[in-house]
Amino acid sequence: MFAKYLYFLLVWPYFVAPNESNIYEYDADSFRTQVKEMDGNFIMFYAPWSKSCQKFMPIWEELAELINTKDSNFNIAQVDCTLHTNLCNENDVTGYPTLLYFHKNTFEPIEYKGTRDLASLTLFLSEVFTIKTEGLQSIKNTDEVKIYSGVAYLNDYNVEKFLSSGQHFVMFYTSWCKASQKLAPIWSDLAVQYSHNDYVQIGKINCMESQITCNNFDVKQYPYLMWIVSGRIMGIAHEDTLEGLKSYVDKMLLTENHDPDKFMKKKKALPVARITEETYETFFDKDIVFINYFAPWCAHCMQLSPLWAQLGERFENESRVLVADVDCAASRPVCELEKISGLPTLVLYKHKKIVSVEHGGKPLDSLVAMVQDQLDILAGIKKEVVTTNSSEESTPSIHGGDHSTASTKDEL
Repeated sequence: MFAKYLYFLLVWPYFVAPNESNIYEYDADSFRTQVKEMDGNFIMFYAPWSKSCQKFMPIWEELAELINTKDSNFNIAQVDCTLHTNLCNENDVTGYPTLLYFHKNTFEPIEYKGTRDLASLTLFLSEVFTIKTEGLQSIKNTDEVKIYSGVAYLNDYNVEKFLSSGQHFVMFYTSWCKASQKLAPIWSDLAVQYSHNDYVQIGKINCMESQITCNNFDVKQYPYLMWIVSGRIMGIAHEDTLEGLKSYVDKMLLTENHDPDKFMKKKKALPVARITEETYETFFDKDIVFINYFAPWCAHCMQLSPLWAQLGERFENESRVLVADVDCAASRPVCELEKISGLPTLVLYKHKKIVSVEHGGKPLDSLVAMVQDQLDILAGIKKEVVTTNSSEESTPSIHGGDHSTASTKDEL
């Protein structure tokens, strides 16, 4: 009898972990079977020799004891990568432990990157369970946007179309992040207060579920709060109180955000001016103009947007500098006039003449230095002009006949 029982354990595919563990042990066959049949599988890919895995194993066992009950539709499981190398390679496992969650019949997992403690793991599972229970999974592959209590729930499939027009205030978050957890009820209250406002939509996007979008927006911390106008990032908020967030929304909702007169007088709510065909000449009256030529569909442009907003903030109170951008999709004639052939293209102008052209992004410090160098040159030129004028009143000013000297200094 014992021999038959032992034979059964040896030939049964790795589905029950040894030593009476609560954790299911998968091999390639049981992995595929369980992902197809169970509502969800949270799987640890591990190596027995890994000290990190050994340290984490008691917590994983405790989680399994909570979840792997008789009537559960979800499994806590593990795969030994020293025995099932191909399976681990198929799931791009490069370190141990790697924790992947699989929705039913879906072999594109959500990787858990949070803190490896029981509270964070259960919160993560609560999040994915809720998504499954409420049926949001059924609309993942559509462009339908669900709005509950003023909050627009965004994902990889609906975000581009939804954000392409109008003003949006979006929270990028993950459920395991304690700061995201703390902000969540405040964000809900904010959404309710602006639920009947025709000029802004409050939204949220879970970066565990929508990794493509979060990567495109270059989200590297949570929560990350973006003000987006017609598909373009116009500001980053750092407030974490309801009153602070309301003040930020009210400031950003000013109808004169892109009014040229306001920008030229530095009485503006946003750090970056949007240049169009109609305002092109007006904005170029500044001594130094730094323009980001972009398009909403350009992923690299999206990644650059937060950096460009920070550059605008750096020079927000500098009267001689204007940081701006041009949407080449909406203002194509402007981009054609400037012979823009790739996106993003960063062009630095001084006195309407091109000083520098950069293709793609650069670090913020480098961008700041480019502008500061031109400010230093301007300061030197003006000092020289004042000194010369004091001895020879007939000498032309920098805005008169001395453009040839200035343009020579401006050439690359």
